[in-house]
Amino acid sequence: MTATQPDMTATQPDMTAAQGDAPVQPVARMVWRLTELPRPAGPHPRPAGPRVLLIGGEEDIAAGVERALKERGALVRREPEGPGPVDAIVDLTVGRAYDRDRPASAGAWRRALTETVTALRGVYDDWAAETAADRLCYLAVSYLGGGMGQHPRDGLEQPLGGIWAGLAKTLHREFPNVAARVVDIDLAASAELPGIVAAELGRRTGEIEVGYRDGRRYTLTPEDRPVAAPALTLGPEDTVLISGGGRGIGWELARSLAARHGARVVVTGREAFPSGDEPWFGVDEAGWKAYEKQVWAGRAKGESPAVVRGRLARTRRLWELATHVTSARREGLRVEYARCDFTDRAQVRELIRREDALEGGRLAGVVHNAGVDTSARLPKKTDEEILRTVEVKIEGFLNVFEEVRGRDLKFFCSVGSLTGRLGGMVGQLEYAAANDGLARLGQWAARRAVFPVMTLAWPTWDRIGLIANFAATLRYMAAIDVADGLERWRAELLAGSEGEVTFVGPLGKAIDPGQAIGYPVVPALPGFATAFPKIFHLGEVTSYQPHAQLTARVVLDPEHTPALGDFRIDGAPALPPSLLLENALRAAEWIVPEDFPALPAGALEEIVVPLALLRLDGPAIRLVREIRGFHEGHDWIVEVRYRHEGGGDGPEASLRIVHETGAPRRPPAPQRPDVPQTTTLRSGPPFLHWRGAVVPLSAWTAGPEGRLVAEVPRCLPVDLWATPYVPGTALPIAALENVVRRCTTQGDGLSVTADPLILGRIAPHSAERGPTRVEGDPSLGVWRITDADSGDPVATVSGLSGPLGNTTE
Repeated sequence: MTATQPDMTATQPDMTAAQGDAPVQPVARMVWRLTELPRPAGPHPRPAGPRVLLIGGEEDIAAGVERALKERGALVRREPEGPGPVDAIVDLTVGRAYDRDRPASAGAWRRALTETVTALRGVYDDWAAETAADRLCYLAVSYLGGGMGQHPRDGLEQPLGGIWAGLAKTLHREFPNVAARVVDIDLAASAELPGIVAAELGRRTGEIEVGYRDGRRYTLTPEDRPVAAPALTLGPEDTVLISGGGRGIGWELARSLAARHGARVVVTGREAFPSGDEPWFGVDEAGWKAYEKQVWAGRAKGESPAVVRGRLARTRRLWELATHVTSARREGLRVEYARCDFTDRAQVRELIRREDALEGGRLAGVVHNAGVDTSARLPKKTDEEILRTVEVKIEGFLNVFEEVRGRDLKFFCSVGSLTGRLGGMVGQLEYAAANDGLARLGQWAARRAVFPVMTLAWPTWDRIGLIANFAATLRYMAAIDVADGLERWRAELLAGSEGEVTFVGPLGKAIDPGQAIGYPVVPALPGFATAFPKIFHLGEVTSYQPHAQLTARVVLDPEHTPALGDFRIDGAPALPPSLLLENALRAAEWIVPEDFPALPAGALEEIVVPLALLRLDGPAIRLVREIRGFHEGHDWIVEVRYRHEGGGDGPEASLRIVHETGAPRRPPAPQRPDVPQTTTLRSGPPFLHWRGAVVPLSAWTAGPEGRLVAEVPRCLPVDLWATPYVPGTALPIAALENVVRRCTTQGDGLSVTADPLILGRIAPHSAERGPTRVEGDPSLGVWRITDADSGDPVATVSGLSGPLGNTTE
């Protein structure tokens, strides 16, 4: 159940704070620092003879990698259209040092990215349908100096490798079971690459991004760091140039800089500024709606709705541009519009030349904000659409940077996205590639400029920007408030920040297993308390189908699970039943309906736990956990089953987790008296013993009307798990264990019960925050768990009396 952590000395965070579901939430300012990792001990074990497609790179490098893979039993080919399926793609991407003045170098990323896309299209149907988690691999190589561009010394010869880093980190949205990895090296050390690729290919755990430099292995770890104090000023004598700033968040920044600092701001776009003769020029939102109705009413016969929508979308962009600029002028703001396609070097050069010709001002800053996005899965996009998305970010940056690199600017800011740093949403493969490439270009440019170069990677802005479906984006991460984001943006510009700065909100429900295990999850990340428990309890995934099923290996050992010695079955260490239920409840969070509704678990029911499954018979308990989700009427049901790894027809635990929608549902299924008893280590009923050193034990006292009452101290998560970071608990562990203990026949500190345990229905109401009060009616089998201080309900257990399971004479 443990998760690999990069920082073994981190202080224990407060794991109890739950994140709300508000669409807009505060963000944390984070930078990514190099962290050293241990080197792999050797080639990762893979099924015999993996079929590898090797693409990209320089011929001498590719030949060395091919030899190394073949020596380890791989079947390597170079052509995507070769015979048979492909298990792995090794993508050597765009090699050789970048040289802007060499046409071959300038166009290399297009050729290499097209080759990558062609290879992915060739395997798409096979890879998208794969449910096994131990077959598919994609490994991309970048040449950013071995430190993913963050290394303070030389080595960043080929900055465009960031394109493939962003692509690799989003590939799991197309292929849920692909193990993607980005290996970064110093181009001068490419002779070491064959051995590195052989060691990294197929590793399914650990960080997605790793770098090799000077014999050491690195990754990037997020760190919460505040912005520096202001180091510069902006005033009326300053001009700020914003690419693509006529609409969206670029416009909001332009208006803010003009209003707050009196600066002259030039916003740009590819279209000519609209004429005042247009029928929609100068109208308000209501007038625009009326114009839309006229267009639909006047649609030509045979003209498709898609064509009309496309024409209206283009016209809407122009209307917004005209409305923004004219309203700013009426307010006396110095905002101007210039037509310029930043992917055209000649247009950029002419724009800068015109700015030079102006008197009484200076170009103080550049904000490269232009961007496009085509949100669709890979098979629905053309090569041209993919290249265009990357080109606007990458070539736009290079064109404007080359024109201003010798100037004394106050800042150069690129507008990035968290899709580049953390991976994008479904349909954002090349958009993530463009944004990660942009961030790496910024690091390359910072070493060549006399002014600060920063890349600000933002989450979704609150209902503004390129995102067409705002509600869908919230499945991935909460949005940032526009006013807060603009204040943060201005602070970064005035501080003269450098490098990549990310603004991270709480992670959403759409995080998937491949993404979860590929990033260092640290307490500084917003939403850590909510996201980390499901990651901690994930286990090693062996099969996965989004929204349907997940199978994983779960390993528990006494070193990391102190409660294994606190609970005993016939004298042998065992896992307390409540911890198995906690693991099941957290595992169910990975399988949710496709639209990711907010469906809290309403109940755990039909719980059958063979005691043999809980017992530690070796150095660790090794379980296979299978979960399956499906709709049942209005409810979302997740069935969870456990068995011993390699156990064949051995004991199997099972339960159902019901996520209730609030609509009427069928009554709970009856208890299962037909479940056969499992074999125990002794003849007769097994004896159970709780020591109480980890999970607190409480005495039961007689309450009114024959009820039993217990005051139960909270079982702290730090006592349950001996790991660097500890997950909060969703179930009241101590209270549940005391109910289970009470519902077995008492006998001088020992409990005797039937096997298996057949538990009742558990309905969690809220997370356990502190001590609880348990009040039960043994005759009815109903136990109510409430917060000892506030009296708020925590959980209800019904249908649980004693002895648990089938009565044994």
